[in-house]
Amino acid sequence: MKTLLLFLFSSALLFSAPAYDAVREFTNADGTTFMAKGQGNQHLHWIQTQDGEILKYNEVTKNFEYAKIENNALVPSGVKYEKNDSKRARALHQINKLDKSELSKLWGQRQKAAHERAKGLLQD
Repeated sequence: MKTLLLFLFSSALLFSAPAYDAVREFTNADGTTFMAKGQGNQHLHWIQTQDGEILKYNEVTKNFEYAKIENNALVPSGVKYEKNDSKRARALHQINKLDKSELSKLWGQRQKAAHERAKGLLQD
């Protein structure tokens, strides 16, 4: 039984897929579009614009919003991404811009947690 669990879990880790990272078009609820690519995997994922902004999709507003880290999770900030320079300046003024080193730290924590869960399952 332990061998079967080891095989199944190892397979899941081997086949965990990264986000589709080709640049493609995304659309906000108001119909505005922008080019960006998916980043991350099933443990932590986000959208990164061509100008380097980190975004999360907000299911409630149906918009891509600037991301923030809250309670050890990457979440939408409530401020919609704007590619228009003047609107973008106002939007960025409303938030604390996400530090990419903080995102990297959260990414590492998520990867470590996934490996710890895997070890725990294998030891049972």
